[in-house]
Amino acid sequence: MRLFMLLLLGLPLLADAAPAFDCAKAEGTVEQLICHDPSLAALDRELAERYPKAIAHFPEREQRQERAIQRGWIKGRNECWKSSDVRACIEQSYRMRITELQIKGGQLEVPAPTYYQCGAALRLEVYFYQSGKLPAAVLNLTEGDDMQQTLAYGERQADATRYTGRNTHLLVQGSRVTLERYGKPSLTCQPG
Repeated sequence: MRLFMLLLLGLPLLADAAPAFDCAKAEGTVEQLICHDPSLAALDRELAERYPKAIAHFPEREQRQERAIQRGWIKGRNECWKSSDVRACIEQSYRMRITELQIKGGQLEVPAPTYYQCGAALRLEVYFYQSGKLPAAVLNLTEGDDMQQTLAYGERQADATRYTGRNTHLLVQGSRVTLERYGKPSLTCQPG
């Protein structure tokens, strides 16, 4: 009887440890690891909770686009089996996606922008998000008539934070800011 009660009382804890997907249908190394790792399962549940809230107010066309992005993200997450540290890859993948949804879905307060002049021709407007799952920055780059927006994720280093986005890096070291873009020379950015 005592064992039965312990098992019965422990069931809610086991349910909380499971990911949002059905582990009986888990395919591949990554999904199996998520099913057996409580902290990865918790990230999966958090993502499953945030995702519908983040896209709920999007127009239908953008919701379809976000569903396609989510399917692509799952495929990318499942590619973590190739990583030298599979668990760290999965965790980082979840943290990045949750942060992206927090920002896109308006789940974080939008910070005041910081403006920079990078070189002679590039204006940079940066929104530094420090309260998401990961530190992140939305970079709005304007160079002549060309405008580009990039979401970059921050990694704190000894005396700086490096924000990495698609083909773009922003290194913030005190008041010194350097912008690096693929195939282009690095630019030192001045406030203003």
